Amino acid sequence: MRIRSKVLKFAPIFIVAAFVLASLSPCDAASQSAPLESTLQSASGIAPSQIDSVRKFYAARQNVPAWYDTSGLNADGRAALAVLSRASEDALDPARYELENLSRPFATNDAAALAYRDLTFTESVLRYASDMLDGQPALKHIDSDIDLPLSGYDLASGAAAALASHKISEFLWGLEPQVPQYAPLKAALAQYRSVAAKGGWPNFAARKAFAAASATPQTLAELQARLAYEDLAVAGPMPASAEEMDAAVRRFQARNGLDAEGRVGPGTIAQLNVTASERAAEIAANMERLRWLPHQFENAYVQVNVPDASLAVIENGAAVLTSRVIAGRPHDRTPIFRAEITGIVANPPWIVPAVIARREIAPKAAANPDYLARNHIVLENGQYRQIPGDDNALGYLKLNVSDRFSVYLHDTPARSLFARPYRFLSHGCIRVQQIKPLASYALNGDTASGIDRLEAAIATTQTTHLEIKAPIPLYVVYLTAFPSSDGLQFRPDIYGRDKRLIAAMFGATSYTQAFPGVKGCTHKA
Repeated sequence: MRIRSKVLKFAPIFIVAAFVLASLSPCDAASQSAPLESTLQSASGIAPSQIDSVRKFYAARQNVPAWYDTSGLNADGRAALAVLSRASEDALDPARYELENLSRPFATNDAAALAYRDLTFTESVLRYASDMLDGQPALKHIDSDIDLPLSGYDLASGAAAALASHKISEFLWGLEPQVPQYAPLKAALAQYRSVAAKGGWPNFAARKAFAAASATPQTLAELQARLAYEDLAVAGPMPASAEEMDAAVRRFQARNGLDAEGRVGPGTIAQLNVTASERAAEIAANMERLRWLPHQFENAYVQVNVPDASLAVIENGAAVLTSRVIAGRPHDRTPIFRAEITGIVANPPWIVPAVIARREIAPKAAANPDYLARNHIVLENGQYRQIPGDDNALGYLKLNVSDRFSVYLHDTPARSLFARPYRFLSHGCIRVQQIKPLASYALNGDTASGIDRLEAAIATTQTTHLEIKAPIPLYVVYLTAFPSSDGLQFRPDIYGRDKRLIAAMFGATSYTQAFPGVKGCTHKA
């Protein structure tokens, strides 16, 4: 259910709610609202971040209790509790919603105690709704280079409206992200947790690199026993042939971002020995990141997934262009953000950022008097600028982007680097292999019809600014676990974002505290 449709669906219910509340006698309304008003005024026990939302929720109900009556939880309260009780299925910590406390039997004639319990329940419901809709604020700000908009949806009013028609379950379930990656990750989380709960998969002992064709029957049996947990093609009771195992190894390597060469080396063994509980934690971290994004994307947008070093142009849910990209090095991270592509520059000059000038250009210029001239870099008013040309760092095309990090999409003269499996080589900007089709899409809405115009602009050798019809949404995301037609994909946590996020989600001070004994892995097979 789209968030926008929720607003339209539940808004008329306020009229019903007002009618129902108005039907209460003045005495009944006053007797029910007075204790809540007193508790709300004191704000006792309410988290400061929740006070305004809780007050708004009850204001829509004329401060009448929502979840409890003198006999305990009412039907709406039980419905909401049933949803919150399954929070762990969405990789949320049930303890955040005080489920142990709220699940205890509670019946009282004490109006003040009932009001406090009702208010506590509302706080938990609104916290859960906020966590599902926008993600947990504390987790979202672990890294400073994240700039994603909040939904802006009025959860307090939406919850009050849904409650008035006794549809609180539908409202809360509807907050689940509708992006295509979320449901498959949720299903995978349950699967990997189930494997972990049963003891996980067998460890594959380290050994010399081998190929399936030359492996011993014992080695193949051990390998099949491990791969069968994630590959149904070799999960049967019969031993797989060497050819089948070679294909299974290549599938495993491709799903884990390794060279799919079929040879089982240290990198492949390291990935084989990532435990099911670690995989579940990675999936949980990626589900949390998906909640930071809009739950329904635009009809057309560009998405860059940094850990996968890939770009896709999505139109009506389908990819109309895919491309390899080169993203930032581990010490020059490409940030996570939502922005817009606003224009195209043919033959762009490279205005060298101050930090790169200080860290790289100035020392090289000082060590070699010919460095600037050889690389067509000039120093003007204290700023280094590389003039357009064959060796310009931005190549022949640059797509301007409206982000606060000064990150943009561009061409590169070093196009051979796109062939590498490890493509985290830039200063943070994003080099695009299919830059001309992407620029054509920005110009004309398709990947081919604008190329002639782009090539004509490049041929002038002059810097040319090309306007686009409308800004195009750009999402730069960090998904290390994501579904595909070839199965669930895992990618290296190149910037350590998973480790920091997982540690926070598990309440640990570090990833190694959450998973003792875990070692890093290589990108080589």
